[in-house]
Amino acid sequence: MHKVLTKTAMAVSMAVSLPSFAQDTISDTQDTVENISVTGSRIMRTSAQMTTPTTVIDAQTIKVSGVKNIGELLHQMPALVDGIGSTNINDNDDNDLGKAGLQLANLRGLGQMRTLVLVDGRRHVPGAAGEASVDLSMIPVELVERVEIITGGASAIYGADAVTGVVNFIMRKNYDGLALDASVGRSSRSDADNRDVSLSFGQNFADNRANLTFHLNYSKQDEVPMTARDYANQRPSFLANPENTGPDDGIPNTVFTPDIRFQALSEEGVFYVPNDNWVLAGTPFDIINNPLPPTFADDPFGLGYDTFIIDRDSGQFRDFIPGKNCAVVPCDGGDGFRTAETNTLRQPTERYLANISGNYDVTDNLSLFSNLKYGKVESAASGQASVFHDDNFGPLIAIRSDNPFRPQELVDVMTARNLDVVALAVVGLNSRNVNKRETLQFTFGGEGFWRDYGYNFYVQHGKVESSSTSQDVLNERYYEALDATTDAQGNPVCRSGNSACVPFNPINNQASQAAIDYVAVTLRQEDEIKQTLASFSLNGDLFELPAGMVAFAAGLEYRKESSSSIPDPLAQAVDADGVGSGLVGSRTGPSREENSYLNPVKGSFDVKEIFGEAIVPLLEDTPVSERVELELAARLANHSETGSDVTYKSALNWTFNDMFRLRGTYSKAVRAPNIQELFAPNSIAGARVTDPCHNTELDNGRDPQNRRANCQALGIDENFVSEASFGTRQVVTRGNLALKPEEADTLTLGLVVTPTQDLNMAIDFWDIEITDAITSFDASDVLANCVDGAGLNEEFCSLIKRDGEGQINNISVQNINASKFAARGTDLDISYRYALGDGELGLTFKGTYLDKREFRQNPNDPEDISSLAGRWDFPRVRAQVNTVYSTGSLTLAWGVNYVGESTFNKTAQPEEYPDWFDNKVPSYFKHNLHLGYGLTENINLYLDINNLTDKQPAFLPNINSGGTLYDGLGRYYTAGINVRM
Repeated sequence: MHKVLTKTAMAVSMAVSLPSFAQDTISDTQDTVENISVTGSRIMRTSAQMTTPTTVIDAQTIKVSGVKNIGELLHQMPALVDGIGSTNINDNDDNDLGKAGLQLANLRGLGQMRTLVLVDGRRHVPGAAGEASVDLSMIPVELVERVEIITGGASAIYGADAVTGVVNFIMRKNYDGLALDASVGRSSRSDADNRDVSLSFGQNFADNRANLTFHLNYSKQDEVPMTARDYANQRPSFLANPENTGPDDGIPNTVFTPDIRFQALSEEGVFYVPNDNWVLAGTPFDIINNPLPPTFADDPFGLGYDTFIIDRDSGQFRDFIPGKNCAVVPCDGGDGFRTAETNTLRQPTERYLANISGNYDVTDNLSLFSNLKYGKVESAASGQASVFHDDNFGPLIAIRSDNPFRPQELVDVMTARNLDVVALAVVGLNSRNVNKRETLQFTFGGEGFWRDYGYNFYVQHGKVESSSTSQDVLNERYYEALDATTDAQGNPVCRSGNSACVPFNPINNQASQAAIDYVAVTLRQEDEIKQTLASFSLNGDLFELPAGMVAFAAGLEYRKESSSSIPDPLAQAVDADGVGSGLVGSRTGPSREENSYLNPVKGSFDVKEIFGEAIVPLLEDTPVSERVELELAARLANHSETGSDVTYKSALNWTFNDMFRLRGTYSKAVRAPNIQELFAPNSIAGARVTDPCHNTELDNGRDPQNRRANCQALGIDENFVSEASFGTRQVVTRGNLALKPEEADTLTLGLVVTPTQDLNMAIDFWDIEITDAITSFDASDVLANCVDGAGLNEEFCSLIKRDGEGQINNISVQNINASKFAARGTDLDISYRYALGDGELGLTFKGTYLDKREFRQNPNDPEDISSLAGRWDFPRVRAQVNTVYSTGSLTLAWGVNYVGESTFNKTAQPEEYPDWFDNKVPSYFKHNLHLGYGLTENINLYLDINNLTDKQPAFLPNINSGGTLYDGLGRYYTAGINVRM
């Protein structure tokens, strides 16, 4: 019987192909696949025998969701948190505009690098240089038959990186027909346009022993700047309450500020003009070149200057209007700079996909398959400028009395006050990255039978080439062009006399294009990723026990990955003393010592693996069980850089009867360090750090007694004066070839209840603990961790180089194995089908309760623990409900995404917030509607409305612009047509 099932499986899982357009054929195919091939195992079995908690997104769910990029659908699943999508590139931890255009999955919110993405059970070439994360936008939505998401370590089955689980895309097979799908989308605010068209064609031939299928897709979505949504463009915050007198005084510690702005500068420009009370009047100093340059508008320290601004709406010169509730720089409202207004709410993206698949039954016992995929994505994102002029992060601009760009009102003020120079604080040219990625991947393999055993083999090679261009400024040209005067004819010229220089007008964004072209430079970074795979496996029956046959799978795999990332030469520039040259704005620090630079990152590794898996039947048809099976799996991997490691899995499947089944798994998984973490070269920059052994720092830290003793053990006297307290120290960033794999222990326990054929319920508990997690500490934390424990911590002390007198030479902030993650929760999955009238009603519920989510960057520090479960970005409850009613010609679907109430700040103190705010983020419902109508047998029209009620995110810090949890775009319409022949 097992051989029959296996042959049936081969018939329906030959290669990545295209969808069948006969609905009955698709349904039959899906049922067959689900009865024999499951994610999380290489042994053929029925879906009812799955031991690992699995969430399935079927073809109908994908269809009625209306998504044209499968990543956008996965971000809405309760099991995935804090991934990277098209609407949150500015919100991500690294705020890396170079990742614009990527769609990266993050299972359980434990990091994209710990989620393994597969396509038909095979790895896919990564999407970002130096990392292992797969770009989900390279997976065509039209070809996805279903998505299976399993929780828990699966390294014993699939190898490294399957730490928190696996996302496996099962693609449609053996398509015979033609299909065209075209759609357009637009938001209710008449922006965010989207166009998508796909063409699929496939045909069987050679007496149906062969199939060749083609798929083409083009999609384009327009950019939405943050300024397009008022609620997203503002920056709500809680600032210190000036009326607060201390703890337990009944007065809130903070006040709510709905529109925080930085009072030091603005997009249009803030002018600092000395008045009669200027403290340095009568000295040779001007307002810029003096010991007390102005740093904040409205003169909060009484230095004696007035501030003026160019009005954004009218363009007129007027007095600066200060905000309220100011904490010196940040204020509520007023004329200051909104940091969000230069950001991107939704990235523009243009994507091309092409897919060719073929399979051929050479004999009844051998079938060959192949797949060729090409994808190209171009995207962009904007962020804050690389240069600021506010004397906090960059020099003020001198506006002299002969500057031709002065507004007349400023000329009058300077003349009346007899001033030769005033200061201008303004935002420089905004940063913008344009990213282009091309993916090419080829797969060839086969499967068949040899005697009583099935076999499978394949080879695969993938390559990604990408370029990222970013706008920056050439510092030398920029400051030359800012210093403008006039020639004899009154024309603006550069004071330097350089005829090639074009004077730059920094006031009110009025710089000419010629001036921008002169000072701006496009930096270009080139990345390349390569991945080569080879695999061979056997599966079948070993021997028979009283309860049934022992089934097995075993095999060998080889994987090689290489990656290179080459920054622009201007970003690589470094002076002879090891300090960055600071040729461009993005590499320039507040002082020369704090300039930075980038080095190329190149590296490669290979992995050789052997694995085995067995299912042992323990009981069958007994009074306490219908069937009990034990599942065992192990994998031995030899990594060229980190050495050998063993992963394993054990699972029990206890079927009581047709209605009840218990399942449980325990596994050990690993994540090997990626190329960036291993091979990043040395990069040196100056930074201001806190030396814990400085005489005034000895009584600080978590245990001053330990700190004093350990500093003394380093040979440093208690009266030591550290030079770090009066300047910068060198900080070295580098990769670490001594890194070892992260380890994860995962446990799952579940109950599956199937009262009827149409009703299925599963509840699963999961627990994941990751140790030796790869992390890096900032320089001050490295210094403190060296001396704040019971004894000297050599792991951190070895990263610090001091001279003979104890002064710090440099600190390394390389990655080390130090951190710990823990997550625990429960999933509930319910599906129900019911015949209603002339059609069928389908209901699905997928929900997650997050009980625990902890992060310890330094497990040796008992106070270093972040308990995140229930915080706004890791809500305890998330759910997705879908209701679909379909007849022969009509499909009506209603979906709800739910995010439960959460805590805004889990470390808030009593009286932290105003009385009206209870430190809670309210629950969030987003409703989606799908309507499909069959105009004829071959033509279907559809309308999707995403966020039907136009639900906005809570107006709170870090939440109001949306992201993957909350929708920041608003109500969105998509209309399309699908033609099948």
